[in-house]
Amino acid sequence: MARKTSSTLGIWEYPKKSGISIRELLNLHAGDAFGASYLVTLPTKLTGKGLERKQFKDRAEAEAWADNSFSGFKQDGQSFFAASETERREFLASLPLIREHGITIGEAVRFAIKRMRSEGRTKTLRAVIEELTASKTQRFERGDLRESSHRDFSNRGEKVAKGFERRLVGEITGEEIKTWLNGLKLGTRSNQNYLALIGEVFKFAKQKRYVPLSPLDDLTDVDRKELCGRGGEAKEPSILTPDEAERLLKAALDNPDLNLLGAVTLALFCGLRTEEIKRLDWASVRLAESPPSVVIGAKIAKKRRIRHVEIPAVALPWLSLVPDRTGQVTRSGHINDYQKRFKKLVGLAKFTGWESNAMRHSFGSYHYALHGNPLVTSRLLGHKASDQVLFDHYRALAKKETATKYFSIRPPASAGKIVRFAL
Repeated sequence: MARKTSSTLGIWEYPKKSGISIRELLNLHAGDAFGASYLVTLPTKLTGKGLERKQFKDRAEAEAWADNSFSGFKQDGQSFFAASETERREFLASLPLIREHGITIGEAVRFAIKRMRSEGRTKTLRAVIEELTASKTQRFERGDLRESSHRDFSNRGEKVAKGFERRLVGEITGEEIKTWLNGLKLGTRSNQNYLALIGEVFKFAKQKRYVPLSPLDDLTDVDRKELCGRGGEAKEPSILTPDEAERLLKAALDNPDLNLLGAVTLALFCGLRTEEIKRLDWASVRLAESPPSVVIGAKIAKKRRIRHVEIPAVALPWLSLVPDRTGQVTRSGHINDYQKRFKKLVGLAKFTGWESNAMRHSFGSYHYALHGNPLVTSRLLGHKASDQVLFDHYRALAKKETATKYFSIRPPASAGKIVRFAL
């Protein structure tokens, strides 16, 4: 049995002139000794907040801790002791890694704070999408955003929100977005549209300081090609033959209740976009001027590219047969009104399928084939003059003799009185 003894064996200062004391103690249990330990005491003049004590089993460990504490004090003063022992240990363990990558501690800390403690770290992706949707709704209601743009964002945005339900906006990764899109099994064009929407959402989130970075930044060029195909290769547009265009016009003429003759005529022979036509008023269709033209104003034009489109002679007799040329060119009673009426027209014209923008692409192709001037066709369509890819496709789609036939389609003799306008 170990003998009973005093619990203190010795005491010394270490390092010298540091004021730090190390006391050797006997470990006692019920008055029996079973080994020694070492108690290090840091004085108030070092810590600035009262005595600090720590006990070690080994003398070397005790002296090493005392030495490190005194070195820290000499270098940083009492601020060294503002950090806990755990924090100092983490710092020492991280220092080699920081040095290895050639960055400073301050840079590492600022980078981490910005990304780990953003203002919206508790905000879900759904909440961000709903906030941006509300902004777009406000713009739509005051006329700054087209109905189709508002509807498309709302529909796609809801699908994205459901795909990442209850997920925090700052936790979503680029790989997750890629996996989600692949799971939808959509075409490359749809993937492009979704990526554009997601990019807009995260740009908004960055500006609101909800996230520091967009997860789309993590997508490589290879990732994007897998999702969207090869960039710069636009799908060849689908166009109508002259006979198909005539069939569509006659169906619109024979069914005035659909209120689509003016819309179809301006799409086929002036290349107007569907969304432009839906917002167009007859006051902007200047038939009595010389030459007749359509004014596409800022509130109608895509990307606010205002333009004047000359109305070719082939369109005038068709437009003269529109029963009422006041108010809107085609009515728009509710959000899907135009689409439903046009779908019915396509059926009456005996089309088994319909390609989006077929009328506008037909105009572009035949106008380019007839005149051979990409700059003029570009101006009429409201495209950038540098859109060479588009015209490369138009060049291959139509020949001049077919274009001549297209721009010579006339109403049937039984159509009624045709009014002649100025040319």
